[in-house]
Amino acid sequence: MNHRSAYRVPKSEVLKAALDLFSRKGYSDAKMADIARKVGMSVGALYLRFSNKEELFMELIRDQSKDFIEHTRSLPLHEPLNALKTYIAINIDHALHKRQILSIIYREYNLLSLKDLRHEFFKTQHGIIRDILRAGVKNKAFKAMDINDTASMIFASIRGTIMLKLIFGIGDAKSMGNSLFKLITNGIRKDAS
Repeated sequence: MNHRSAYRVPKSEVLKAALDLFSRKGYSDAKMADIARKVGMSVGALYLRFSNKEELFMELIRDQSKDFIEHTRSLPLHEPLNALKTYIAINIDHALHKRQILSIIYREYNLLSLKDLRHEFFKTQHGIIRDILRAGVKNKAFKAMDINDTASMIFASIRGTIMLKLIFGIGDAKSMGNSLFKLITNGIRKDAS
């Protein structure tokens, strides 16, 4: 097997095939041979690119979440109310556009390799929300609050909204995002009654 033939198929095609198979069959039942066959490459070539199924799966998750991370990373630098509204909208929009990967992550909740990834995701996103809240308290847009607890509740509310939409098909995503923003900001805005 020559090393160049392993890279003949673009990575995006391999990841698309992996997403489809993991989504349909689940992580455990999807085989590297199935993914290789779907993109027209040998199993050996696929193993030259990804040493095992777990590595491929983690690369798929990184690929599916990179635009979300890019869009949320700088939000704490914006005006706090707009940053929070944008953060909620990006979360809901991303979940709707990436529902296949989220479905896999929810279904494969007990997969050990996801534990650290979920922990890191929560830690990063919790930090972004905390920074938005801290900026809002500092510039007096938000009331004084326990920032850590409030950030956790906002994170949980966003995840709950996403689950309602994705799992139960409840509500219009944009309307739910606006309602969630109003609910949260009525509790934390300094000028709210």
